Amino acid sequence: MNRFTDKVIIVTGAASGIGKASAQRIASEGGVVACMDIQEDALSDAVNGINNNPDTSGAAFSYVCDIGDPKSTKKVVAAVIKDHKNLNALCNIAGILKLQNTLEVSLEDWNRILAVNLTGTFFMCQTALPHLIKTKGSIVNMTSTAALGSHPWTAAYAASKGGLLSVTKTISIEFGKQGINANSLSPASVETPMSNNAKLPEGADYDLLKKILPVDGIVRPASDVASLVAFLASDDAVHINGIDVRIDGGMMT
Repeated sequence: MNRFTDKVIIVTGAASGIGKASAQRIASEGGVVACMDIQEDALSDAVNGINNNPDTSGAAFSYVCDIGDPKSTKKVVAAVIKDHKNLNALCNIAGILKLQNTLEVSLEDWNRILAVNLTGTFFMCQTALPHLIKTKGSIVNMTSTAALGSHPWTAAYAASKGGLLSVTKTISIEFGKQGINANSLSPASVETPMSNNAKLPEGADYDLLKKILPVDGIVRPASDVASLVAFLASDDAVHINGIDVRIDGGMMT
């Protein structure tokens, strides 16, 4: 299955986790993947791994970018267009997470989390949209079940993902007549470096963890989410616009 042959797709957060898995999945289906991340060495390793994978029928390219800096995103999107001439889909996977007691969230932490997860992602969409309109392309934004329900210790993260959920719906209706599909995914617990490295705040009530686990208690691999990212970025989802898909194992059912 080569749904992305001759298509150019930007994947942010491509150095690890869901972004890396999504870039690999799209490249395995023939896509030209512009992989973006702020972690230069990890990004280079990820891109080399994709290009050396025998399952890859497309290609991956490395673009170092700070999603939290709109000037950086504008410069890098311009480089992608210069290198590959067009853009068919934007997959905004980059994000940061810090678990904190609400009473201990600093202004610096709040601003940095929103700068990457919401503000920077919005400006990535804004920068990419003129190019996506030309190809009647797709936007896939990574939100979270934290935006939909009661997740402890995630005030800034939940706010950023809730805002991104609203941004996605706004883009879907504002640009739908121009052929743009904009959708979001809200995963629960996923096996990624970001999740694994998130430390619980001191004195955390472990009973509250029950609220953020799937019904079966299984934390799924990033590849499970990547398969849906690829679907929504492909022409198979041509008539899907403005939805949010929960990937939570029945957690919020």
